[in-house]
Amino acid sequence: MSAALKNLTPYRRTLICLGAISVFWLSGLSGNLLHAQTPDARAVAFAVQQQLVKAIEKSEHSVVAISKIKTRKQQFQSRIPAPFGLDPNQDMNLSHNPQDLNFMPTEFGSGVIIPDPTPQNRVLVLTNYHLTQGGPVAGEKRIPENRIYVHTENRQGFYAAIIAADPRSDLAVLIPLGRLDGDYLRSLKPIQYGNAESVRKGQFVIALGNPYAIARDGSPSASWGIVSNFQRYPVPIFKNFLNQELAKKETIHHFGTLLQVDTHLDLGSSGGALLDLDGKLIGVTTSLAALEGYEKSAGYAIPLDPETRRIIQSLASGLEAEYGFLGITPNTVDRSEANRNVASIVNLKEPAYVQAGSVKQHSPAQQAGLLPSDLILSINGKELRNELDLMREVGKAGAGSEAKLQILRGKNPRELTLTVKLGKWPVADDEGIVQTRYRHPLWRGLRVDYPTARAKYTFSPFTYPPAVVVTHVAPDSPAQQAGLTEGTFIRLINDQPVQTPDAFYQEAQRASTSPVTLQLLDDRKIILPTSKQ
Repeated sequence: MSAALKNLTPYRRTLICLGAISVFWLSGLSGNLLHAQTPDARAVAFAVQQQLVKAIEKSEHSVVAISKIKTRKQQFQSRIPAPFGLDPNQDMNLSHNPQDLNFMPTEFGSGVIIPDPTPQNRVLVLTNYHLTQGGPVAGEKRIPENRIYVHTENRQGFYAAIIAADPRSDLAVLIPLGRLDGDYLRSLKPIQYGNAESVRKGQFVIALGNPYAIARDGSPSASWGIVSNFQRYPVPIFKNFLNQELAKKETIHHFGTLLQVDTHLDLGSSGGALLDLDGKLIGVTTSLAALEGYEKSAGYAIPLDPETRRIIQSLASGLEAEYGFLGITPNTVDRSEANRNVASIVNLKEPAYVQAGSVKQHSPAQQAGLLPSDLILSINGKELRNELDLMREVGKAGAGSEAKLQILRGKNPRELTLTVKLGKWPVADDEGIVQTRYRHPLWRGLRVDYPTARAKYTFSPFTYPPAVVVTHVAPDSPAQQAGLTEGTFIRLINDQPVQTPDAFYQEAQRASTSPVTLQLLDDRKIILPTSKQ
């Protein structure tokens, strides 16, 4: 390395090298360019630098810092080591005002102002679920364990409440508590979404966040790097959802969803923005994976693909985020075993395949015609390499959605396409879910859901009931007076079979002004009168 390069900072050396690489690539476009005068490498490097600056300037006003502040009765136990030797529990010399730069929060992270998918045009902040636990819920009057403060640009900010939060995706959406000043409200611009599906390994990305709580003045800190890999797994997965303690720790990301990036994602970067070079949002940064024992220098982000955008839209609407469920036990088999299950005349080339093990009776898989030992080649056009790929794609597709399975079946193998209407993944950590709205209103005092809506209602060994399950019964309602309780399975309504909440409420609507007969899974019949006027 020349003495001139050695005297430069690593950052400037990187830019010069990038410029040189760009020049070499451009010079290869045409034979004539090989003999042309070499462009100034510094000019190319500074062009790259200018693109980074523009992308950051475009989006930094949409990135916020988040402080979680324990209420007086909860002080003072911090689960996160304080940066720079500061201990927020020993706050004699620290301010209690989150707008004061001397303020040090108990816990901290980042967030992004996102577009409101509803016509209400509200200020919505997307962040990680684990940053919001114990925070206030919009519309609730109880005193929360923590308060949540959002720091925006120009050292302004607001207290926020959770409109919905989902432990399975580790995402949450916040909304301001109280009314914001008109000028300040207009200054809070939502970020623009980019195309996460077009992201490639090696692509430049920018991360904006709140490392070590140093963005408390509302100005996010930036770092940049490349996309290192796709579909990364944070920790080994526990597949048995009936084990409540293990299942509560499981997220959709354990099936391999995360982007790996080499940007600096230090403590406090969770919930921040991952941008492309146009300054558009393509991911939500998270330090969750790094905190679970992986290499500290490895950064991770939740890609904002269409499936994740579906989850965010549910949360922004105040709803529970639902995940798809097939109703089989999938297995990963190697090529030789797969050949034995179909036929040796088939030239299977992949090293591993996904095989349907047991197919549960009455499940979406059985109703679509899937059989044990079928090889599942792809779902919705996406090729599968192992069972985790299948579980990830089924889960992200969402409950009630249709999925197309390409399968290979039989000793005289046939390639078939099956259309499956997915059920709902059994939620283990239902206490962790925050929602402020429901997809269906109470009907005569009861609310129902898919038979697998909650793991606590499922049977052991697991079966898929041809019914819906009662998830809530209002006090003194016709449903309670008729003897219905939470966890009851309803198989028929007025002799019509119901297996999804949509089917149940459609039948209920037809009998809106008259008593209905409910037949339970154990064949008991209950007459449910109309609601009291």
